[in-house]
Amino acid sequence: MPVKIIHPDHIEIVGLGYVLLTAPHASSPDADLHTGQIVEEAALTSRSFAVIGKVNKDFIDPTRLLFAQSELRTSIEGFITDDGIRYILHIRGREEPGVEVGTIAGQTCSDSTIELVRSRLANDFTVAARGEYGAGEPGTKVTSHNPKDVKDALSVDAVQIQFGHEERQFQRENVIRDISEIADILNTR
Repeated sequence: MPVKIIHPDHIEIVGLGYVLLTAPHASSPDADLHTGQIVEEAALTSRSFAVIGKVNKDFIDPTRLLFAQSELRTSIEGFITDDGIRYILHIRGREEPGVEVGTIAGQTCSDSTIELVRSRLANDFTVAARGEYGAGEPGTKVTSHNPKDVKDALSVDAVQIQFGHEERQFQRENVIRDISEIADILNTR
């Protein structure tokens, strides 16, 4: 059974396997409505690792948010180093309907992993493959780590998945099921 560890600004779930699910911090419950809860339920269902940013109105202050993001980043790096994480699924919300899948600067994930995520989500949702997120876009600080090892090969595949408001609110069970199934598939690779 996964273990839940509560920190002042984020939650860690210590699970099994090679997949880490992440969710960003939010300054209001509307900002990333249900994202943290979705990631927590998906991690518990799939017994995966997770790092979930909390909702806190203090995150409106940029200095406070940067500190919280730094703590989140430290937890993520710890799981990668100490537990052999090979896949990061960064779950975010977006205002537009549908689902968007992409990588940071087109360099954080293999094509086979992106295709697996996209094709699994396409069974239940309208999926757009964005391809690349800029390194300066909101939320990318969480997954923009150095994904390559000393031999310049990908050591960790990191993919960002953005779910629309309607998907997070009205199709929540499908979102949780799909994320859990993707984690299960990645853990068997």
